[in-house]
Amino acid sequence: MAGFQFKIEINQSSPKIWRRIVIPYNYTFYKFHLAIQAAFGWENRHLFQFSEKGFMDKLCYAELNEESDDDPKYITKDAKRAKVKNTFIKLNYFKYIYDFGDKWEHRIKLEEIVDEEIERPYCLEGGGACPPEDCGGLAGYAAIVESLNTPGHPEQEKYILWLGLLPREKWDVNFCSVREVNKRLCLLE
Repeated sequence: MAGFQFKIEINQSSPKIWRRIVIPYNYTFYKFHLAIQAAFGWENRHLFQFSEKGFMDKLCYAELNEESDDDPKYITKDAKRAKVKNTFIKLNYFKYIYDFGDKWEHRIKLEEIVDEEIERPYCLEGGGACPPEDCGGLAGYAAIVESLNTPGHPEQEKYILWLGLLPREKWDVNFCSVREVNKRLCLLE
């Protein structure tokens, strides 16, 4: 076993926002987090967790810090030490939550254990434009898309500037450049 192939999608996104990535077999949850950040175009500015069921799961993997919960009912394992292989050999599905305010909940499905030697993560395919950071979750992203697609919308100019769109350039909710995703993934160690 040399790697894992996962399909990762943002729950309840419409159209579906998803990526199919391959990661090395020996990755920690923290390195997996960084690969997901790069695959979706997130900027790694917020807290995250991996768990089987989502928030309030008794066991999760996250970056430990002084604010980590000391409640004995919940166990938080250090994402920088815990290996993905120890969990995904037993389970095929997991959740990844990024930005506890916007609550971007992702569904992770283990699709395949890859036999070839994988040295760094890469993306096979994907769909859907990733929402920008701090946009207010799915509802905020939907409001941005609506304003961009409504001629004369009072907030349209603000969002065009925020997203860095050129004049007359459209935000394509279905667009995902695997090439750009792989350029970001190549930057990971």
